[in-house]
Amino acid sequence: MTEAARMRTADLLDCLAAQWGAAPITARELNRQAGLEPAEADRTVAAVLALVGVFGVLRTETTPDGIPTTAVVSPHAAYFLRGLAAYLRSGHEMLDNWERAGTVAGPYTDNQVLAGPQFLYLAETRRLSLDPAAVPLREVDVVQVIVKARRRGRGGQAHYLLQYDERARQYQLPGGHVRTTDADHRAAAIRELEEELVGYHHDPDRDVLTNLGTIDAVQPSRTFGAVSAYRVTFFQLKTESDRLPLGPGSHWTQEKQILAPAFLIGRASLNVTALSQLDTTLPGGLKGLPMSLPGRLQRTLSEAIRDRPWEVAGLAVGVIGLAVSLIPLLL
Repeated sequence: MTEAARMRTADLLDCLAAQWGAAPITARELNRQAGLEPAEADRTVAAVLALVGVFGVLRTETTPDGIPTTAVVSPHAAYFLRGLAAYLRSGHEMLDNWERAGTVAGPYTDNQVLAGPQFLYLAETRRLSLDPAAVPLREVDVVQVIVKARRRGRGGQAHYLLQYDERARQYQLPGGHVRTTDADHRAAAIRELEEELVGYHHDPDRDVLTNLGTIDAVQPSRTFGAVSAYRVTFFQLKTESDRLPLGPGSHWTQEKQILAPAFLIGRASLNVTALSQLDTTLPGGLKGLPMSLPGRLQRTLSEAIRDRPWEVAGLAVGVIGLAVSLIPLLL
């Protein structure tokens, strides 16, 4: 946009903001007040009204003669229009950091809200809530792998392996996008397992991947912010191995928690929209799936500390106290 075009648009926004408290105005009168050239006035005013109308700051009425008029809905809306005009005149940008991938859940800082991808995520989340049939802006082909196991010391409850996605800042099943270099969806699932589970190597004589079906899910992307159409092909891993190497960010989650909408791991939410839909299509749901591993898995020390911090702290204090009491006997 040229400097002159920015100034003309800013003048038009200021004239529009000045209508707060006045009678609704026609586009022709708005043209006259803004001092626009007749040759460009109709096109410019129509474009600006259409754009700022997306923000909900305008109300359209029709005169008895059938002529459309525009009113500003509130003083706050008028200030918003004046603020846009000020941005145009200064040449500054309202949003920035569009190169940054990933969004976060609220509460938000000022910088987070005004980061481009975060603003897009909030706007797209609202668009989808207002229109469940909203047109997705991107399509994604994804594979995810269910790994189900029993764990020692957990009363025999089934647990599911989740992996932390750094860019989306969420936990989800192991898996990822299908690449053009993948032979098929099964090959993509094997590749993702070998990438995410450090030390894992798929052995077809030991490991079996069972296709559980494909789910179509529409939701805002936590990585890109845009409403996305995900086509998720699910597999379940079944292995004869007694142990499964875990990667950075791996976490075992109880069966009763994995489909709970508000469940958090630390401050991170779970991305299980497609998994919840899959649960309704499986005979017996996720609970009806067999275990992926033959035995029970032992908890790691870090998991024990995270799950029972007070008990571990008490044990540590007791050990330290015992050591201190033995020191005089050894001197």
